[in-house]
Parts: sequence; C-alpha cells; structure tokens
Amino acid sequence: MIHIRDVRAVVIFSDEPARLAAWYRKVFVLRELVSSPDFIGLAGDGVSLFIQRTSEGHRPGVGGIRPHFTVQSCRTAYQELCEAGARTLLPPTDAGGEIVAAVQDPEGNPLGLLSV
Repeated sequence: MIHIRDVRAVVIFSDEPARLAAWYRKVFVLRELVSSPDFIGLAGDGVSLFIQRTSEGHRPGVGGIRPHFTVQSCRTAYQELCEAGARTLLPPTDAGGEIVAAVQDPEGNPLGLLSV
C-alpha cells in the first residue's frame, strides 16, 4: 500500500504557459521557482503550481490539471501503481532534486507522484 503524505504540487496544462503563469501571479501570492518557454514553476505557502505547455495528450480545460501526491518513494509507488493497472504518462524522472512520475488511473484520470 502507498501512503500519501500530502498534495503539494499541481500541474496545469496551457497552450501559453507564460500568459497563464502571469495570470496566476496576478491573482495569488506566488513566487517563481523556474521558468522556461514550456514550463513555469510557481510556489506559494505549501503548494506549487507548475504550468506546463500542453503535452501528454492533455489539453487546457477539464482534464487540464494533474494532482501530484507526495509519497515516500516515487519509483516504488510508480511501480506499484503500474502493477495495479495504471498506465504510464511519465516514468520516474529527476526534476532538479525531486523525482516525479505520472500515470493514468484505470478510468484514464491523470495523477502525479512526487518524492524528494
């Protein structure tokens, strides 16, 4: 069984990440963590928003958000989820000091995993 520690990161898909990030910074108290043309990380108190150029079959709008569950080991949780029937979106990947992965549940809903 996988223990979820918390949800502290949300990936929001956008066709124009810089424009959407500017909107989020206008309406919420957020600081920029990282910025590239395709990926902008913003941080608030206890949560991070990662605005990513549309990818992996996701479009902005309904289904355009993917929660990331913080787990003890991203690699172990990813393996357990895949063994339980989840489909791969993103295998465990080093994201600058954190390990991230993403899968689809049996209904096709995306969920991410994050471990430090």
